[in-house]
Amino acid sequence: MKRSEDEQLTDEIIGEAALSLLNSASAINTRALIARLEAMLISEQTPRRRRVLQNVIAEIEGNLSRSLAEKTEKEARSGAAETKQPNAKNVH
Repeated sequence: MKRSEDEQLTDEIIGEAALSLLNSASAINTRALIARLEAMLISEQTPRRRRVLQNVIAEIEGNLSRSLAEKTEKEARSGAAETKQPNAKNVH
């Protein structure tokens, strides 16, 4: 299947941001990537690249939010399960 030009540009932009982080010896994590993409957006002049940058940032932020929500939900379920199980130390 042939990838769209926007998908190819998306990969290119993410690659540029990642390489920029690597070259600057910055932290490599999602928040750093978002910050670098936002910096790229500020200086970008091309309307198409600006649009793709905005979409990439929104997608990554959305993925990050979903991941954090899932982690919080999983931790909450795990904590609830632990409170239902009797503590062996309290059994006489």
